[in-house]
Amino acid sequence: MKAQLTGGHVVAAIFAGIFGNLLFSAGWTVLGVTVLGGLFAVIFGGSISAIIGSFADPATIAPFFDNAGGLVSGVVIGFGVASVVLMLLGFLISGWILKGGKVRKPWGTTFTAILLSALLNVPLLFAWFAIANSTDGLPIGLIVVIGTAVVGILLWLWMTWAHRGYASEFVGASVTASAKSTTPVEKAPPAS
Repeated sequence: MKAQLTGGHVVAAIFAGIFGNLLFSAGWTVLGVTVLGGLFAVIFGGSISAIIGSFADPATIAPFFDNAGGLVSGVVIGFGVASVVLMLLGFLISGWILKGGKVRKPWGTTFTAILLSALLNVPLLFAWFAIANSTDGLPIGLIVVIGTAVVGILLWLWMTWAHRGYASEFVGASVTASAKSTTPVEKAPPAS
């Protein structure tokens, strides 16, 4: 029989879900936008350079695109590093909160919750935009923060519940272990 979650487990899962998912989702979204923006710059940067080069002297516009390419590369790398730091912070803070709440397998719980969050992030982003379009005057940022926090709470509670151990791990020997036979086992006679 599986153990029940204690109040401390639930509180830890709620706070880990809020902070872990907000930080991870922010980093995941920034990483996605950075990768897409970098790909856009690489793909269309050469096309724009070729189009402008057909109307102007390519030698005069080449330094501009060289400088812009260096700037874009620096921005992409900077945002990439920032996104990885946010995701790592989300993972670590969640794990520490769950560990402090004495949740069983805090790092495994965090990992699976973050993995599910990563899979749900893009569809939920579209859902947040749809909700913002259907409301009058609610800012999209508020909807995203509240929605991400609620999804984090639900995912972390679910994974905390899924990783709970058996009741016998917490209260001592199980019923089946105590009902074992106490009859000594006979030894086989030695071979001669």
